[in-house]
Amino acid sequence: MRKKKSKKNKLIFLIILLIIMGLLVYFFAFKKDAKIEIRENVTINQNKKITIKDLVRSIENATIVNGNEEVDTSKIGNINVKIIIKDNYNKDKEYNTKVIVVDGDVPVINFKNKLTTELGVKIDLLDGVSAKDGDDDVKVSVEGEYDFNKSGEYKLYYIAKDDDGNVTKEEFTLIVGEKKQEQKNNSTGVVEHTKEDGEFTTSKGFKGYTKNGITYIDGFLVVNKTYALPSTYAPGLNSDVESKAKVMFDAANKEEGFNIYIVSGFRSYDTQKRLYNNYAARDGASSADVYSARPGHSEHQSGLAFDVCHNGYGCINSTFDNTPPAKWLAKNAYKYGFILRFPKNKTNETGYQYESWHFRYVGVELATKLYNDGNWISLEDYFGITSEYDY
Repeated sequence: MRKKKSKKNKLIFLIILLIIMGLLVYFFAFKKDAKIEIRENVTINQNKKITIKDLVRSIENATIVNGNEEVDTSKIGNINVKIIIKDNYNKDKEYNTKVIVVDGDVPVINFKNKLTTELGVKIDLLDGVSAKDGDDDVKVSVEGEYDFNKSGEYKLYYIAKDDDGNVTKEEFTLIVGEKKQEQKNNSTGVVEHTKEDGEFTTSKGFKGYTKNGITYIDGFLVVNKTYALPSTYAPGLNSDVESKAKVMFDAANKEEGFNIYIVSGFRSYDTQKRLYNNYAARDGASSADVYSARPGHSEHQSGLAFDVCHNGYGCINSTFDNTPPAKWLAKNAYKYGFILRFPKNKTNETGYQYESWHFRYVGVELATKLYNDGNWISLEDYFGITSEYDY
């Protein structure tokens, strides 16, 4: 009986020992100490949302008690933040870190993208320019080099910096144009809008000059909304241009059977004046300016440009745009020295709407460059010049 009791006591002791050992294994194997890595001195913009758990880079063997609590970032400055965790022993521990709230809003500058003046005429580049940082005014300065005594386009920047060091930089263009020659022609009484005689350099480095009111850039006569011709300039359609156009039309006829011809070649100043005034009276000047040149600004007056036509395919209007003759000309005109003068989607450069029927002679070399494998480059973009009326 005593032996049985002794055996029973040994069994109980063994069970208790196993339980104690199990508890020890549990605590040492599973109840590991908490490990946490806190983000220090976190910088955040004012009023941006951030929670306590966002301040913990990593955590092991513990949970964040106040992890979903948001940090108050409504005021600029340093904020002391308390992070509370609960470890595997069910004990709470506190950690401290700092959040730095800054003004992250950059100033907003109100300005014009383009400023224009004449050669030698200084203007205040900051006139009408302002900047705000919330409700506060911010001082604006100009960065970049420019010269009112040298014509060309200057890429400049408006700079605004607030008290917290936030900087806004906005690009704008200063155009210093040649002096206008707006005076009456003594013989005709017409008010001319040609440039004053002199030399200049375009924004892309091309040399230009105006002589007797006629402007040339890199040796090419230029006529657009910026550069006008004198009212007395009347050379007629250039004979060389006319003969080269015939070669081009003959090629179109031989290849495709097209019968393309010039429907409008040279136009005098007076003819253009009559046409433009009629359009302006009918549609208004702002609308007419998109599809018709003011007198003195038409390429037709240069004798180097013309409009084409083809019976049955439309004539000097949009019905000609997607016709086979129009496509052939757009693809082949450069081979004969002609350019599509007003390409599609280039109104902001040329000043005029797309004209699939209007061609200008510039020679094969330049025409090939402007053809650009079918993605026509405008004369304005190539030379780096504008096409804008200043009156």
